[in-house]
Amino acid sequence: MEDSRVSLMDEIRGRLELLESNLPKRIDAMAVSQASKLPFKVLLYREALIWRMVELGRNAFQSFEQDRLVSAIVLTRAAVETSAALWYLCDKVAVAVELDTVGDLDDYLMKLVVGTATVPQNNTSTTDEALPRPVKVKAFLKQADKDIEGFSHQYGILSEYAHPNWAGTVLLYAKPDPENRLTEFGQNIRKGDSTKRIGVCNLSVALAMFERSYNRITDLLAAFTKLCESRLKERKEANYG
Repeated sequence: MEDSRVSLMDEIRGRLELLESNLPKRIDAMAVSQASKLPFKVLLYREALIWRMVELGRNAFQSFEQDRLVSAIVLTRAAVETSAALWYLCDKVAVAVELDTVGDLDDYLMKLVVGTATVPQNNTSTTDEALPRPVKVKAFLKQADKDIEGFSHQYGILSEYAHPNWAGTVLLYAKPDPENRLTEFGQNIRKGDSTKRIGVCNLSVALAMFERSYNRITDLLAAFTKLCESRLKERKEANYG
């Protein structure tokens, strides 16, 4: 088991280094497409996600190295959500290309790029009211679950540790001594090994999924851009025809 976990940690380190070496610094919207904004929006969200994934993944990895397991799993859970978000985006692009239709994709892209769930209290501005509601994490998980059986279940396990439930409190920090009617406390005082294995496995999967989706969007982008520009041209011709 220990050798397996060491191997996974090495794999995670390598994936993080690869992502870090490919962090984008800017996007030129006009270089992506001079006609349609949709391909730019896809890249905008994707590149923001890779920055988020690197930050979460690196800090989760370092927390696992230092056996700060609850912190590590909270960060891993956020990384899993990030990977699922990119999986969701990739599926939307792939379906558009496969069906040769843009449909309502722009609505989803706007929800991803500027979606906001919480409106400030006593808000007197109309700006926030105009922002779309975001795509919920539940939708990301549902899409990933279609392709990867058990994905949502694993996310649920991480949530048990991320929330102040039994797994994230008494299980890790308290060790009962029923015979003497005592309880001892300490960091990872019990079940530390199994908890670490759960977290490390999920971080490894999240990073692998993210890399796959990131690269697949690159492969789809030319066809997607052509589709968006073609549909935009058809719409203009219909309006002026």
